[in-house]
Amino acid sequence: TGTAPARPWLLAACASVGVLAALLVVEHQPGLGYTLALLAGGGVVVAASGHRRDPFTLACAALAAALVCVLTLRDALWIGVLCTLAATVLVVVGSTRARSLLGILLSGLTWPLAAVFGLPWLGRTIRAVGGTGRALPVARTVALSLLGLLVFGLLFASADAVFADWLDVVLPDLSIDGAVLRVFVALAVAGLVLATAYFSLHPPQVEPDQAPGRRPTRQRYEWLAPVLAVDAVFAVFLLAQAAAVFGGQGYVRQATGLTYADYVHQGFGQLTFATVLTVLVVSVAGRKAALSTTADRAWLRASLGLLCVLTLLVVGSALHRLDLYTEAYGLTRLRLLAGTFELWLGLVVLGLLVAGIGLRGAWLTRATVLSGAGALLVLALASPDAMLARANVDRFAETGRIDLAYLDGLSADATPALLRLPPEQRRCALAQRTFPTRADDSRWEWNLGRHREGDLSAVRALPEVECGDRAPYLG
Repeated sequence: TGTAPARPWLLAACASVGVLAALLVVEHQPGLGYTLALLAGGGVVVAASGHRRDPFTLACAALAAALVCVLTLRDALWIGVLCTLAATVLVVVGSTRARSLLGILLSGLTWPLAAVFGLPWLGRTIRAVGGTGRALPVARTVALSLLGLLVFGLLFASADAVFADWLDVVLPDLSIDGAVLRVFVALAVAGLVLATAYFSLHPPQVEPDQAPGRRPTRQRYEWLAPVLAVDAVFAVFLLAQAAAVFGGQGYVRQATGLTYADYVHQGFGQLTFATVLTVLVVSVAGRKAALSTTADRAWLRASLGLLCVLTLLVVGSALHRLDLYTEAYGLTRLRLLAGTFELWLGLVVLGLLVAGIGLRGAWLTRATVLSGAGALLVLALASPDAMLARANVDRFAETGRIDLAYLDGLSADATPALLRLPPEQRRCALAQRTFPTRADDSRWEWNLGRHREGDLSAVRALPEVECGDRAPYLG
């Protein structure tokens, strides 16, 4: 930081983002205002980056911008929070241009320290603003401009109702508590954006100047024997799965003492963890295997390729179990996230398979990060709460079983699908909804999910029923 040049424009931009967040976020529900504030902050960070023309940095920035738009498209806050966290990771990783798992971890660890390391740079920037002799003229200009906006804005608002309505959109209703909260939010957001912008402007060195040299084992069997052992375990597991499928309920009960339902409902978490461990095994074996001879390369491709294929079959087995579990007990947010995560792991394993064919995997870490964020974006755009509602309504039509209390806790995104329920179940599934009209939300709170719910006049004429006994989930 000793030679980092001052950036007065960056200080002003971060302050502007803080003011924007105070106006659009405080006392507002998540919606358009949140998205605009996040996009503004991200735009400042990207503009400050010295790598803003790097393809990977641009890809991270574009994907992060799409992820924060979920706050405007979906009313489900849980998916909006996940997308915002993923966007933050992309901004941090894109700033450092990390290429390895260690580089990504170091990026996350060093980002909070930017607020401390950037203090000398911040001091130089403030002194640069005051030392030019323009600080007083700038302050006077800003004060006079604000005074002119206030005086003539209030004057024209009192003269024209349309102008007054537009002014209400921009200016919040101020109270003492509200003003204090807005000042706090403005300072906090401005400081966070400034620290992140400094992090992007002067990213830490998270990758070595040269790629670490490979240290293969002296003998082939040192890495090959463990990999073949894992291959054998996977193969035996898949044979057991095939025996259970083709043997049916009688074989499962005779062999395990479990009903077929109990059998398929267990083990999803273990299978997912096994998939994650497989990625680690392939990574370590790929570094330890010698590549000096044709036989070395052939054994590497064959053993790890077989492991990847077997892992894909395990992924299919895990998803099959999850599907049967969902069919028996219904779809929930956790099960939907678990299925999406398992599918993404399958995509990562496919990437390992492709990298193994060419014995070149430098691209895989970045592709994994981008594909993970992309999978989350696809899930958000598919409207997960609406998917949950449709799946549970369809299950009710087939089995007559439904958890109305759980459905009542879903967001406004689920309301159109819940209207397909019979009137009595529909009323209980929507018992806690207020069904706001468009006039209830400010323009900065606009959200597609709530907007669609507000357009549904059918929800306002539902019959009043007793909803005390709402069947709990069986799973």
